[in-house]
Amino acid sequence: MVRFITVTELRLKATSIVKEIQDTGEEVVVTKKGKPVVLIRKIGEKEFELKGAKHGKGQRSLQKG
Repeated sequence: MVRFITVTELRLKATSIVKEIQDTGEEVVVTKKGKPVVLIRKIGEKEFELKGAKHGKGQRSLQKG
């Protein structure tokens, strides 16, 4: 199921909204002036990796925490 919230609600409740997404895996669509603009969803470590410069310099990956 997808939950819809406004930009204002996200601004006021960002920390609790992120925690809910982490706990439930529910996707959240953020709306602005009644139109969807952003999708927030939980991702796993394998889905996201920060990479630095060429040749592996400065590579980082997400750590559990």
